[in-house]
Amino acid sequence: MDRQIPERQIQFTADTVLIVDDSELNRAILKEIFKESYEIMEAENGRECLEKLLENKDRICAVLLDVMMPVMDGMELLRRLEADTDILDTIPVFLITAEAGEQVVKEGYRLGVMDVIEKPVIPYVVKRRVDSVVELFLSRRKLGRQGERGVQEFLLLQYVP
Repeated sequence: MDRQIPERQIQFTADTVLIVDDSELNRAILKEIFKESYEIMEAENGRECLEKLLENKDRICAVLLDVMMPVMDGMELLRRLEADTDILDTIPVFLITAEAGEQVVKEGYRLGVMDVIEKPVIPYVVKRRVDSVVELFLSRRKLGRQGERGVQEFLLLQYVP
């Protein structure tokens, strides 16, 4: 017998950090920092990141994004996300870059990144900054879902005789 679980009992958990960098060494360093707390997904460039974001957006709780990459760089990815999706509203993106000049930083914030972290990274600092923002975003998602359920329940009660 198939037993269906009511939607309100299904637990939603975004638990994956997407690390986007063309350098395998940089990805390995970031993976080492976050592997105890999160599932890890990797991409070598912006195009691969975009595909993984669209396929897995409910699982991803943060994106750690390099700026300088072949195929599609980090800034181009941010422009596409800003123009075509609501991902930047629901998943925090962090620029992790050696290119932390004023223009890159200003453009990154304008395009919706949560923070800019300079390379070489300091593991403790990166972990704290990312964890704090992820916690905030996950709380916001949870409150949003609770609010939606409350509205749905209210509307249902209005139409029950």
